[in-house]
Amino acid sequence: MDRLKTKRYVGINLILPIVVWILVIVVFLNVKNIPFSFSEKDAIVLGYFVKFVMTIIFPMVVIDLIYKNKRNFGVFFSKFSSSFKLSLRAYTVAGPAGITFLLIGIFGWGFDDWIGSFILTVVYFIAFYFVLKVTAKLPSRRTLIPPNKQIAVYIICSLLTIVFTYFTYATIPWFSKILYYIFIVGLGEELLFRGYIQSSFNVFFGKPFRLGNVNFGWGLIVSALLFGMMHALVVVPPLWPWALFTFALGLILGFVREKDGTILSAIILHAMLDMPLVFFNV
Repeated sequence: MDRLKTKRYVGINLILPIVVWILVIVVFLNVKNIPFSFSEKDAIVLGYFVKFVMTIIFPMVVIDLIYKNKRNFGVFFSKFSSSFKLSLRAYTVAGPAGITFLLIGIFGWGFDDWIGSFILTVVYFIAFYFVLKVTAKLPSRRTLIPPNKQIAVYIICSLLTIVFTYFTYATIPWFSKILYYIFIVGLGEELLFRGYIQSSFNVFFGKPFRLGNVNFGWGLIVSALLFGMMHALVVVPPLWPWALFTFALGLILGFVREKDGTILSAIILHAMLDMPLVFFNV
């Protein structure tokens, strides 16, 4: 019986998150191969919808069906103001680090080649160090947040983003992109990676390490690695340089999640970091 419990524990907390990660990548790759001719708007809306299902609905269903104690997954939010303050402090360092994208472009490099990606990775590791410094005096939540349904509001907003995009993309695409990076990319990637995957690994590995007043474990590191690898694997052929600097970004987001005790601060920070993409075609 104990052996069966051990196998189930390993399967749920270690193997299942990796299987979910693989399924998300497979779906992202194959949705691009649907044998149907879409207009630009319809292709955009379809992409938004697939990301909504795979990074928001899918992990929420897994958490809801499998785990009795859902408070470990950071899906219950406390005061928005405290999470926003933490995100803003981290952004004062991680945000300006994004200028590196422009600087490497001046020298003819990009984030999709090894030299450019290596430089970005070094910069974001340095940013990670200073994120620790600028957030050090903020409190770290060690107590679990009482269950609440605030995340439902964000999920509804992500669904409304798809509807809004369908009807307005031809006239105000920039506003649709803002909503997309907040309620689908920010919410979705943080729910999947920092909410579900990192938290599942925390259950398995524990959190034996400490940075300042923040406890963390291998879950933070492995989920950041998977976060980076996904960005490389969802394009054909894989762009492995993307995995480097997105891994470093994943460490920053994972640390913020652990310090906040919820994924809310990571959602806000992720959305703020992505805002410049509204004005670029990527």
